Amino acid sequence: MSPTITIIGSTGLIGLEFLRAIRDGGYRSITAISRRVIPDLSDKSYIHQSINDFTDLESMRSQLKTDVLVCTLGTTIKTAGSQKRFFEIDHDIPLALAEIAREEGCHTFILVSSMGANAQSKIFYSRVKGQLEEAIKGVGFPRLHILRPSMLLGDRQENRPGEFVGKLIMQPLSFLIPWKYKPIQARTLAAKIHELIANEEAGTWTWSGKDLFSKN
Repeated sequence: MSPTITIIGSTGLIGLEFLRAIRDGGYRSITAISRRVIPDLSDKSYIHQSINDFTDLESMRSQLKTDVLVCTLGTTIKTAGSQKRFFEIDHDIPLALAEIAREEGCHTFILVSSMGANAQSKIFYSRVKGQLEEAIKGVGFPRLHILRPSMLLGDRQENRPGEFVGKLIMQPLSFLIPWKYKPIQARTLAAKIHELIANEEAGTWTWSGKDLFSKN
């Protein structure tokens, strides 16, 4: 039987590409949790949009009763407004939702993290990502997949000037860049997530570099 899927971070670059790739009947049910309605999904009645401001996570428990939880939730320090708020969005909220989902029987968690994630890093962003990875490992999912992409390519709704400049520089030189640092299209990463959902082998995996581009 096909699994039930819940995704948080539905309005982001990866989340949207993940949802756009789903066809009717692809999964038993799909719930997309986001802060606002996603117009792009208006023709996909088989995807349930759940609007939530993430202030009362316990009220989301019924939506987290799922086979697979995909987390593409993330922001920037500039958008968050402070390091404290960034930590809440990129660490506390995903961890709390993961714990609730596991309590409700979720067996697979797929986390989109970041290249360079390291709980001991001196770089705040990388340290938070690494701390979340370590915390999620302690939740006890039978199947855990952590994806560490480099720069994402695609059409963002959110304006990130620094990232835009980076794309202009890196895209033409992509063939010279080591796999670990190579920019990746959001749709390629979304396809990898769909592939991992079909993997029923128990264990914990961390995916980065070339492994994010290739099928296994």
